[in-house]
Amino acid sequence: MNMKYGDIVVYKNQIGTVVKSENDFKFHPCNYESCYFSELDTVTDSDVREATPDEKLELIEKEFTWGNVIKVHCIGEYQIVEYIGKRDKKTFYHGYINYSDINHSYLSLDSALIGCIGYKHEGGNGRASMYFEKMIGLE
Repeated sequence: MNMKYGDIVVYKNQIGTVVKSENDFKFHPCNYESCYFSELDTVTDSDVREATPDEKLELIEKEFTWGNVIKVHCIGEYQIVEYIGKRDKKTFYHGYINYSDINHSYLSLDSALIGCIGYKHEGGNGRASMYFEKMIGLE
């Protein structure tokens, strides 16, 4: 494994993410509140293993803060969290690509999938997904 920032890994039978201090990689356990880097264990490739897809979904569900998770839809390299929002109690859909948060929620599963595809190809400031939704009458 060639560890990098943001990887979802298992260390000492605990799931978490890899974070980076100045010179080292550190292990940030799932649902571990904000902390000093000095409190985190330093890890190397030999200390961790890549989390399985199911373990990665578990981390996404446990660390999701925008509402109550109903279901995680997996479509190829896209993961879409269906959830009930905390404030307005409506259903929303939040996108991930290869288990990495794209930091955007949508009003429908269709919009979330289109948004994830657009994000993958154009980045966060792309407009293709918006135009595609207009073309098919989804807006």
